[in-house]
Amino acid sequence: MKLHGVAPEQPPERAAPPSGKAAADEPPADAVGDTTPLAVDVDGTLIRGDLLAEGIARLLTASPASLLALPWWLAGGRARLKRKVAERTTLAPASLQLNSAVVAEVRAAKAAGREVWLSSGADAKAVEPLAATLDADGHIASDGCVNLVGAAKAAALTSRFGEQGFDYIGNARRDLPVWRQARRAIGVNLSPRLAAAVRALRGDVCLLGTDHGSGADYWRALRPHQWAKNILVFAPLLAAHSLTPSAWQLTLGLFVAFCACASAGYIWNDLADLPHDRSHANKQRRPLASGAARPAPLAAISVALAVGGVALALWMSLAAGLYALCYLGLAAAYTLWLKRRVFLDVVVLSGFYSLRVLAGAAAAAVPLSPWFLALLLFAFLALAILKRQTELKAMADAGRADVPGRGYVAEDLASLTALGAASGFTSVVVLALYIQSDKVAALYERPEALWLTCPLLLYWLGRTMVLANRGRVDDDPILFALRDRASWITAAGIAAAVAAAL
Repeated sequence: MKLHGVAPEQPPERAAPPSGKAAADEPPADAVGDTTPLAVDVDGTLIRGDLLAEGIARLLTASPASLLALPWWLAGGRARLKRKVAERTTLAPASLQLNSAVVAEVRAAKAAGREVWLSSGADAKAVEPLAATLDADGHIASDGCVNLVGAAKAAALTSRFGEQGFDYIGNARRDLPVWRQARRAIGVNLSPRLAAAVRALRGDVCLLGTDHGSGADYWRALRPHQWAKNILVFAPLLAAHSLTPSAWQLTLGLFVAFCACASAGYIWNDLADLPHDRSHANKQRRPLASGAARPAPLAAISVALAVGGVALALWMSLAAGLYALCYLGLAAAYTLWLKRRVFLDVVVLSGFYSLRVLAGAAAAAVPLSPWFLALLLFAFLALAILKRQTELKAMADAGRADVPGRGYVAEDLASLTALGAASGFTSVVVLALYIQSDKVAALYERPEALWLTCPLLLYWLGRTMVLANRGRVDDDPILFALRDRASWITAAGIAAAVAAAL
């Protein structure tokens, strides 16, 4: 069987035959008139994802209360869980990312007059629309009673095709029993270890694609660049000029805890936003949306990060642990509901920043000035609005009327821009009032030097908002600031003014 759908400059990799053995992987299917059926796995093979994981994510987004039912369904077995989720969700093929190389194989087989069957561990109700889209001759899948994976799938295919045999395209270790029974084994994006296992099992394997993912993809899914926001836990120490080693050690531990909690929240958000991210010009390159990282492992990682982050924060102090729990609770509420509520979503986003500051103050037992809290409130609200502003601008430039998965339409851009500017400049006014307060006079020898921070902050806010309206700011303002030279110069200027005031 000739493999199609691979770029000429990157032909399918073919496993070397065992020593002293003929090239067993030269496919007899190359012969004219071959009618051997082709069986195609779905999760991780035909689609770059997992139907069950995506179904659960969409179910929880539509009905958060379903979370309580999941353990009960799972108690009846994975097949029952898959059926219950499939009955309550609709995964349109257009919203899934299909593997183009596998689709090409399916079309080539159909053109050659061969039968094509989808064979999946996912529920039949979820697989059926995919089979219809690809004009498959049929599908074999889990049915609510039998979880069709591994040996069960091998037995079902052997029973269905009998002596005629079948070729099988799969991607996972649980496909080994199926490959053992298949006439022809084709692996999609197999790791070197799994490819070696298939080769040892039957002496031949044809590899279709080598993009099997890596630890780097899962690392990117944690969005480590977003950890820069967690520096805010140190803000109370800096504002209060607390230099005790114990306070800094506690706050450093809290920083790590919030990095874990933040990554867990981002994974939840990416899981819920998968169909929208896949249609977004930039977000479609994220590990989950692109298929480089699988939903199920990332979901497990997010749970581990959430539990570990809260445990570490509790070790810092009870109050810090409670703030971490509040952060995760707010992240879950934001993912499932709040991000689709106009302007409430940006208030919640600013709340994430504030929780970091409050947790830092709790861990180090540092009191916060009302002026400082007011400054953070307006500054963080301006940043949150800026994030939505950039998304709306991108959608408007793309000719779209709304932001998928959000409550905004293109006409809201002018209103958000005005609200963001008002909030940002209000934060500068609060800063000016804070500078001339008795609290600052007690902490700084030359508080007048702090006045330089006001025009610097005004410059950064104004420039960033203008660039956002020009479409030159990333979807995430934090990423923009980290890459922007003027932002670094502004930050250095603010740091110099604070140092001069000490």
